[in-house]
Amino acid sequence: MKKCAWLLTALFLLAGCIREEPAPIWTPSPASPTPSAAVSPEPESAWWESLTEEDLPTGLASPDQLDALGEEEVLLLGRTAVTSLYVLGGDSGILLLRNGRLSHFGQQVSPKDSLSLPELYQWDYDGDGLDELAVRYLMEAEGDQIVYDLHIYDWSDETCTDLPVTRDACADRALAAVTSDYDSGSGTLTLSYGDTSAVYRFPEQYRQSPGRMSFATSFFREQNGVFTVILGARAESTGAWFANVLADIEYDGADFTLRNLRVEPTTVV
Repeated sequence: MKKCAWLLTALFLLAGCIREEPAPIWTPSPASPTPSAAVSPEPESAWWESLTEEDLPTGLASPDQLDALGEEEVLLLGRTAVTSLYVLGGDSGILLLRNGRLSHFGQQVSPKDSLSLPELYQWDYDGDGLDELAVRYLMEAEGDQIVYDLHIYDWSDETCTDLPVTRDACADRALAAVTSDYDSGSGTLTLSYGDTSAVYRFPEQYRQSPGRMSFATSFFREQNGVFTVILGARAESTGAWFANVLADIEYDGADFTLRNLRVEPTTVV
């Protein structure tokens, strides 16, 4: 019995010495680092953006200088009492300087094959008491096809805006206004507006397929603050210029309207 009691005592003591291992604690894996968004490099400033009034030329350029205009060169194309117009090299557009403020527009100045300086006009075209700048640009000169565009620049306290009065814009509005009638029996095309008209008779070989008519040329004439656009009407199948459509440009500060539209013949039937 004593031996048995001793064994039991030893087992109890041994059991008291054995420590239970704690259950493992779950440790989350470290989160993957969130990739940072790629930072786009700042766009490089155009070379002309740092120009100031002091950097600009004061002498008027000649048409020949346009052909040799350097990539980062500036030429003075014209000036009025308050505004100067500059062209930028590298097909970078134009700068307008008015009251110490520069405004940039990315537009073509002159066709490469017929270099010409633009013509500047200063007038209050919209009747708001402040003068705008109108500039007539030669855009195309190939044979008898001459195209001019007119741009009207208008300044406010914050911005300078450009309204392009282009050949295409004027042609679209004129085509919507005039009437064209073709008589296949006589081969005559009549272009009319109101009580004004012009008639063109196609040669015999073109009468069944006369083709379309287009306003292929444009010129802007100025008198006493009013611009008149002159659109040349051409029969595309024969290449004949047979009429001019004239209209006065009315500028309202935001857009333009064709007024006093009329048709004038240029050929005799």
